[in-house]
Amino acid sequence: MFNKDMFPREVQQPASYLALLLLVGLVLSAFAFGLSYLVDTWKIATDTQTLRQIVVNGEGKIVTKPDLATFTAAVVTQSAKIKDTQKENTSRSNEVLGFLKSKGIEEKDLKTVGYFISPQYQYDSRPCIQIYPSPCSPQGPPKITSYEVRHTVEVKVRDLNKVDELLSGVVEKGANEVGSISFSVDDEEKVKAEVREKAIEDAKAKAEVLADQLGVKLRRIVSFSESGGGPIYARTFEVLGKGGGGNYAPSAPQVEPGEQEIRVFVTIVYEFR
Repeated sequence: MFNKDMFPREVQQPASYLALLLLVGLVLSAFAFGLSYLVDTWKIATDTQTLRQIVVNGEGKIVTKPDLATFTAAVVTQSAKIKDTQKENTSRSNEVLGFLKSKGIEEKDLKTVGYFISPQYQYDSRPCIQIYPSPCSPQGPPKITSYEVRHTVEVKVRDLNKVDELLSGVVEKGANEVGSISFSVDDEEKVKAEVREKAIEDAKAKAEVLADQLGVKLRRIVSFSESGGGPIYARTFEVLGKGGGGNYAPSAPQVEPGEQEIRVFVTIVYEFR
């Protein structure tokens, strides 16, 4: 067996220092682990905000009739010269706008949502007749044959009894594309506030029942979120008149706004004790 006396003193001294350092390291590691465990245990024990909460959902809904209709009316003209088609388009557009204003539509409810000038092309459609070994003759570049001007106006109608008359009238006055009819509630935020109140009351009632069943008391609200708002009931009709615009006045369909259901969902988180 080996004995420490077998080794010189200069060898024994570093070995003792190394053993002492290892022992100190082990003690410090054990202390750090114990301290970390105590801290984590204390956090879990005192984190009542996370552990002592009740989450409830509430729903509110109202069925209401829309009071605002929106549709678009477009005047589309074509001519060999830009100046001519612009002039025609301006004349017919002014007729349409004048008609709408004469029926009580205010300027704030008339908005241009599109004005485009597009060249119309004629493409070389000659077939390729190849005589071997000669290749096909190259096709010619497209040629501009005319220009199209499209002026689209968005119209808001606050008297729904006028919708049918306006749809027919704008076509008679020069519009040749009419569509995108939708119905909505003008002051939707006011209605949503009422629906939100119903949803909150629904959530509160559920929270009180749940707290009573669990034998706890509700304290403050620590979180609130909201979603929903209800779909906008919309009907879209394709073009009532196309290509004519002023040449005839087709009878417009009888438009029914129907009813609109607005829903709001809320989530409330209560603290309890």
